[in-house]
Amino acid sequence: MEKDYNPVEYNNAVQCEVCGQLTFADDYGNTDKCPHCGWMQSPGNELLEQWQGISYPMLVPLSRAREQYKAGQKFKATFEDFINGLKFYAEMLFWHGGTVYTVCRKSGGVRLSCKDFAESYETIEEFYDHAHIGGRLLKDIWVEVVHPCYMYCGDPETDYEVSPQD
Repeated sequence: MEKDYNPVEYNNAVQCEVCGQLTFADDYGNTDKCPHCGWMQSPGNELLEQWQGISYPMLVPLSRAREQYKAGQKFKATFEDFINGLKFYAEMLFWHGGTVYTVCRKSGGVRLSCKDFAESYETIEEFYDHAHIGGRLLKDIWVEVVHPCYMYCGDPETDYEVSPQD
């Protein structure tokens, strides 16, 4: 029995937009993690960086991802990238101290929450200036944050308990 063609399988050899090495994309230009650098690409990342200051699905803007790769660093989004992602996508995640935090934009405001904590902010600007964890401003402890990303499907009670590898 012959296997049916699937356009979302990674069947097409392409050059990674960060490291330049061979990786594989689906028919739409999306890739899994590059086996050489770990970057996941999708079409339009250069335009997305120009318009929104981010990339998708990686969050780190493409130009900075290239710089981080050349410097031998892991891909890491800044707090400003996270804010840009929140403006673009409206539902974000990050881990701090082993706890997953969700950040959701609703009706112009922002809600920061985890299992034991919830805080609301009237605007994204107020979130940027005043969001805190344990009395410490989020923007000041961002270097301690692990895997800031767009929210993905799953059950927050079980799927988000262990932070993914950056």
